[in-house]
Amino acid sequence: MRPNILMVHNYYQIGGGEHTVFEQEAELLRRHGHPVTAYTRHNDELKGSSVKKALLPFQTLFSLKTYREVRRLIRRERIDVVHCHNTFPLISPSVYYAARREGVPVVQTIHNFRLICANALLFRDGHVCEECLSGSFRPAMSHACYRGSRLQTAVVVAMLKLHRLLGTYRRTGYIFLTPFNREKYRALLPEGTPHIYIKPNFEEIHAQPAPEREIDPFKVIYVGRLEENKGIRCLLEYWKQVPEAYRLHLYGTGPLEGLVREQAEKDPRIRPMGFRPQEEIFADWRTACAQVFPSISYEGFPMTLIESLALAVPVLACDRGNQAAIIEEGVTGYRYAPEDAREFAEKLEKIRRENPRLKQNCREHYERNYTPEKNYALLMDIYRRLGACGK
Repeated sequence: MRPNILMVHNYYQIGGGEHTVFEQEAELLRRHGHPVTAYTRHNDELKGSSVKKALLPFQTLFSLKTYREVRRLIRRERIDVVHCHNTFPLISPSVYYAARREGVPVVQTIHNFRLICANALLFRDGHVCEECLSGSFRPAMSHACYRGSRLQTAVVVAMLKLHRLLGTYRRTGYIFLTPFNREKYRALLPEGTPHIYIKPNFEEIHAQPAPEREIDPFKVIYVGRLEENKGIRCLLEYWKQVPEAYRLHLYGTGPLEGLVREQAEKDPRIRPMGFRPQEEIFADWRTACAQVFPSISYEGFPMTLIESLALAVPVLACDRGNQAAIIEEGVTGYRYAPEDAREFAEKLEKIRRENPRLKQNCREHYERNYTPEKNYALLMDIYRRLGACGK
């Protein structure tokens, strides 16, 4: 018997990978015949309401609205499992209590580092920061890590401290996207914590890899936000070490867009492409020699890496965080040491020389690990282990 699933997600005002994954998983489950109910809230609720903004700190700690609504949904829809994606800030950990009160298992997909870091990134002032992993959160308060506001940071810290004290996090199931993410949560969720699972994201890619004859051996693609933690400033410096024949196509917008355009005026090999439809990006991407992923932060689970593997385009990634965990050295691409421009250029040359072999590995790796069907099987196994199947 297929379990009834309640999918839970708090939308931010700016979209991102978490929203995409939530919607894709819900659609995947429906496609396999599961009754799926979505409980969502959106940060747009706060627009133009001074009362709601004033109450936000209390909702972040525990939302009575969420608690009541989720309990009603569980009873009405006969829910077998509650699967949470993002619960911050409006849904809050109250959703876990609602599920437990109704005797339904609950699992939380960990997309970021929110439960161990006030800004959810483990990144501050241009560098990786793990100062709060001990659980004190004093550095977060000192540096006003959440939106540069000590007051707003205090609200996030209060939520984290309160629910650690109550043991909220120890009684919830978790899906980590990579072993790297799981390791960073070791202090909060030590070895032996029940219901810890590892399942990557997936993506259904209809675009097909380009045949070998169509590959441009000197075209390199970047797809993503143009901002500091994505390593854009570093990438522009690295590019000075790359042989003249290479060209860099950068898709995306962001705070460093001006810097990119400024560098492009000095170096015609750098081509800012701006924001484009996915179909147009894929058409250019599939014939590239490599995708560069220069992020200097840990990331969560970058969907562009799955897309590159599906398009059979090898990846040159900064050897840090989840990108290093996803890209296998010499198999689906190469990794370079952070801030090592010479190694960046050397590894890019290796990708060009070994492109046919790497291309084949990339597509095989995608089909083996990141297709919808592979992901569905993993998700069903998790629900079964939680006790949600066969009711």
